[in-house]
Amino acid sequence: MELRDLKAFVTLGEVLHFGQAAVRQHVTQSALSKQIRRLEEELGGELFERNARDVLAGNVGTLRIGFGVATKILVPAAIARFRAERPQVTIELNDLSTHHRLLALSEGKLDLGFCRLPAPKGWHALPVVEAHFVAVLPASYRDVRELADLVDKPLAILRRDKAPSFYDHLMNYLAQSGLRFRDIQYVNDFAAGVATAAAEIAWTLVPSSTTIEHPDVLTLPLRDGEACWTIGLIRPPHSKGPLIDAFWATIADMTPR
Repeated sequence: MELRDLKAFVTLGEVLHFGQAAVRQHVTQSALSKQIRRLEEELGGELFERNARDVLAGNVGTLRIGFGVATKILVPAAIARFRAERPQVTIELNDLSTHHRLLALSEGKLDLGFCRLPAPKGWHALPVVEAHFVAVLPASYRDVRELADLVDKPLAILRRDKAPSFYDHLMNYLAQSGLRFRDIQYVNDFAAGVATAAAEIAWTLVPSSTTIEHPDVLTLPLRDGEACWTIGLIRPPHSKGPLIDAFWATIADMTPR
């Protein structure tokens, strides 16, 4: 009986998740499974009995998922569908910016994440949602037809530390437009940007997934190539296992081809 096999058993007993236990032990999932089987053979019986079989089948365990505003409709629907078939699975949802989702995935703190594509090199990715910028304007801006009509108007944008990927894409988009917006102020969230437009303080730019229900604003969708992007379900190479594969398949089944 080897010490490393015992450590593998203890780790698996703590997390009840082959994928997470493999990451903690710095081995592949197949190697971890071999360690557990080796222990069972030496001890003459199953160590986890039904629980181990359920874990291997993806029927129990915890699935940690990162998401953002772009998938606020898809994610709840997918989870409801997934748990209808696997009611014993615990789902942990983490609402994070793309930057922090990627960081948590790389550190093994998340199993899956819905993030702006492209994914980091070598990661698995499944495109799921198309998004684009939307200009939210004060109701008095009825004559505005394009961005060029707004160069002399105050612009409110989300602070970079709140969503670095969104901010960088937005700044690049505005730079490529060839227009210069000099009167720029910053807000802490998209709702504040919409409220700023409603108050006729400044117009703002938000992702198309933002809920815009205020009666005192107008919207101008921007659909040229640079204004659009794709959100995908992604995972790093070390994030694997039956539970993760099962949720991946659920999303693939719900995504139009």
